[in-house]
Amino acid sequence: MGERWTVEQVMAAAPDSTSQVAGRRLAQPGPWRDIGHSDGLLWGECQGSGTTPYRVTVDTAGRRYQCSCPSRKFPCKHAVALLYLWAEDRIGESGEPDPRAREFGERGRSAPDGDEPGLRTPAEQTEAQRVAAAARAAERVRRVDDGLAELDRWLADQVAGGLARVAQDPYRWSEGMAARMVDAQAPGVASWLRRLAEVIASGHGWPGRLLDELALIHLLISGWTRRAELPADLLATVRDHIGFTIPRAEVLTAPPVRDCWTVVSFRDLDTETVSTRRVWLRGSTSERWAQVLFFAAGGAGPDTSLLPGTVLDADLHFYPGRAGLRAAVGTGHADAVPLVDWWPVGSTVAGAADEWAAALAADPWQQDIPALLRGRIDVDDRCWTLTDTTGQAVTVVGTEADLWRLLARTAGSVVDLSGEWSTRGFRPAAVHTDGHLVGL
Repeated sequence: MGERWTVEQVMAAAPDSTSQVAGRRLAQPGPWRDIGHSDGLLWGECQGSGTTPYRVTVDTAGRRYQCSCPSRKFPCKHAVALLYLWAEDRIGESGEPDPRAREFGERGRSAPDGDEPGLRTPAEQTEAQRVAAAARAAERVRRVDDGLAELDRWLADQVAGGLARVAQDPYRWSEGMAARMVDAQAPGVASWLRRLAEVIASGHGWPGRLLDELALIHLLISGWTRRAELPADLLATVRDHIGFTIPRAEVLTAPPVRDCWTVVSFRDLDTETVSTRRVWLRGSTSERWAQVLFFAAGGAGPDTSLLPGTVLDADLHFYPGRAGLRAAVGTGHADAVPLVDWWPVGSTVAGAADEWAAALAADPWQQDIPALLRGRIDVDDRCWTLTDTTGQAVTVVGTEADLWRLLARTAGSVVDLSGEWSTRGFRPAAVHTDGHLVGL
């Protein structure tokens, strides 16, 4: 029997974040029956929407997966869910493997050596399944086409009818169209539409900010409509914002960037169904920023494998796209160690603004970028600012508790800060003190 996987290993084996979340949702006793594990093999039957449950088998030693569901992902969400149950010791060990699992295991052991196990092409996928997968991909493109065309007409109607009326019910105004985007399999656009209520509630000047958001959505639709004309990196950016995912196994085939990565900060973003942990890292040698996302659902706790204030010697593989920020953690070359003697020089406000302008030029739909700033935190008439050493100031945003804590810690002195820069201003996340990071 091989060593039991950790939850982090299960998440790493999932092909993408969607599978991580879907697998977590299924990692409950309800839909499962006849589950067990023995001799490195896991098996079980998961009841889906049909009458016949899906038969799932996992060979943990060979990282091989088999499921009777029609998913083209590998491993599918059912295999990921079974791995979650095993990793959390919620599957009882059986004396003898299930006959189907034993046959699956023997077939894997007799197979010739070849590619890295986790990256193998699923041998279980038949030609008919590949044809079906291609048909599903084409059908999704058609649905996105139809959905975004409808959204573009809706945008024109909103502008023609005037934006003032949307303030009457900002949280329901765009909900119908957001639901339509879910049906159109454009989840990124659906989430964007649901965020517009915050813009409407953002105070004086909201109509201008709302119009900016609608214009960016229109630009995204235009990019998708003219996707045949776009260079590969811009097309990848457009697809990412619409909500197309890339299997993690595919990302891990990209060239690695090895560095000692400082885990600078993280921020949890919650919706009704999914929690997202956004972790920022900075390479000690490359001075490159990277963003690693973790997802959790069903009340599960967030991933804690990347702790701020630590350094990890590891390979990062970056997702395609012009932002060049999102990455997946690949091979780790050593355990994470506490951060010491970290002395990055904070930028000026003008320097950070220039970086923001360059980021938007590459990816106009970018929401935030990481930033290091040097300056003094002040508050005046409940308005928070950071003033740099040249006298330029930027609005500081965040929770009241975090900002008062920051003011108490810095006490009017000039300090270096890590955080996020966006159209709303600078959101500090950590203070640099004596070569260390102190989170807010």
